[in-house]
Amino acid sequence: MALSVTCLSSLTAALFLDNVAQHMLIFIFCSTLFVYNFIKYFPLVSISFGVRDFSGILIVSILSFLTASILFFSLNFTSKVFVIIGGVLVIIYTIPLFGETTNGRNKKGWKIYLVALSWIMLTVGVPLANMNSFSFSLFLKWSFIQFIYVWVATLPFEIRDLNTDDLSLQTIPQQLGIYKTRLLGQIILSIGFVFAVFVFPSDALIIVPLFVAFLMLGIGLNYSSKDSSEYFESFWIEGIPIFWWLSFFLISYFY
Repeated sequence: MALSVTCLSSLTAALFLDNVAQHMLIFIFCSTLFVYNFIKYFPLVSISFGVRDFSGILIVSILSFLTASILFFSLNFTSKVFVIIGGVLVIIYTIPLFGETTNGRNKKGWKIYLVALSWIMLTVGVPLANMNSFSFSLFLKWSFIQFIYVWVATLPFEIRDLNTDDLSLQTIPQQLGIYKTRLLGQIILSIGFVFAVFVFPSDALIIVPLFVAFLMLGIGLNYSSKDSSEYFESFWIEGIPIFWWLSFFLISYFY
């Protein structure tokens, strides 16, 4: 997950910035690693304390947090704003607030949007904040494209979790069923690709890698099921941004 987020951030920077700040990418990797471990393993640590050994995960998480905290102060003001917004979204996703008994992840219909918006803060907002002159128009265009990608990429996980998610969550697959969820995802991916062609009509370095990523995601969504392998979503779906990043640099080499 952390590598995928970093690849999307690096892709944004490579497309629209003259120079890619390495400390920014290290910050994004470490902060994502810490947040992901916190969300996924903190409840398990609380429940299984004394039964399972989480010392390795704890050490990696602490080192990631310390590194991200130090590098945070090297970011410019606009980048820090995007990081803070993303942090607030993560808190809403993870922790019940204002006397609520459930967090955002367990609220009806919230999960998929909180995930997509928090990703955008790091993969679009932070890199573009390093432009000499921040373009809000470009931010909206690229955010829309990546929002569509992340939104659709969440669907295979919701299909996988049909057997375990509470019905009160009202996830897309719970409401539409697996077939219609797949169809909706394919339609939205098509809309996103047409939009990209429209706003970046002559830029092959954007369009071709985007086509590769959207095609891979569409195929992955088509094969997703509630009985799929444990690693299908966690490896192949989460790993698509890595192929997106690799295809960009492969094409840019020959372009």
